[in-house]
Amino acid sequence: MISIVGRPGSKAVKRIVTNTDLYRYAKNCDFVINYGLAGKKMGLFVKKNPSLPRKPIINKYIGCSKFKAVKDAEAIGIKVPKTLLSLKFEDKKTDFLTKRLHSQGGIGIIKATGKGRVTGKYYQEFIENRRYELRVHGFLWVDEKNWLIQKRFGREGEIAWNYHNGGRFQTIQNPNNYKVFVDAKEITKKVLEMRNMAFGAVDFIVTTSGDLLFLEINSAPGFTELSEGAYILAFSMLTRSSKSKISQYCR
Repeated sequence: MISIVGRPGSKAVKRIVTNTDLYRYAKNCDFVINYGLAGKKMGLFVKKNPSLPRKPIINKYIGCSKFKAVKDAEAIGIKVPKTLLSLKFEDKKTDFLTKRLHSQGGIGIIKATGKGRVTGKYYQEFIENRRYELRVHGFLWVDEKNWLIQKRFGREGEIAWNYHNGGRFQTIQNPNNYKVFVDAKEITKKVLEMRNMAFGAVDFIVTTSGDLLFLEINSAPGFTELSEGAYILAFSMLTRSSKSKISQYCR
């Protein structure tokens, strides 16, 4: 039996449990899928369920900040926007966004107006010449050719086109026929493996000059009616896998 745990009130977890053979956490389960539970919330969950740390867990180590995920990706040669913990005077020649180190749904992204370091936040270069944003929904137990890729557009004038800011998704048909989408999937796999994660939603910006820039990885992605099917199918596939196959994704 495979259980799934997630943030309190997670609509995504509720939909997955309703539509697959996954269960809410039970101490007699064989494996656990962690859908974005980290930090204090994970600590509280473990306090109530002390058997959890002894279980094989998929996506066990997801607690790093979004800043660290970007810098680690940059360190292995993945292109990213300029990303800093502190702004110096000379950095003000470039427009930056202020983002939360730990966030969900793109909440709290604003244009940077000062300099120095801000507790709980980091800075990322504002890419004005963006053509569109891109989200790759990746699952290491699913053939990459079948991963879901979506373009994301938003209202002109919005600094971020995430769902919270009114962004809208458009599913890419036949993504394997286009180099930019194939490249995005390859980078997504690298990022997942770098973070010791077996699944996640990876966000990019595609610039007007064709550059593909990694923005962040989401360990608890929300999904719409356009992407729900990909998650239901992926987790249904996992529940039908052998224990030995499932074990290789518990990192």
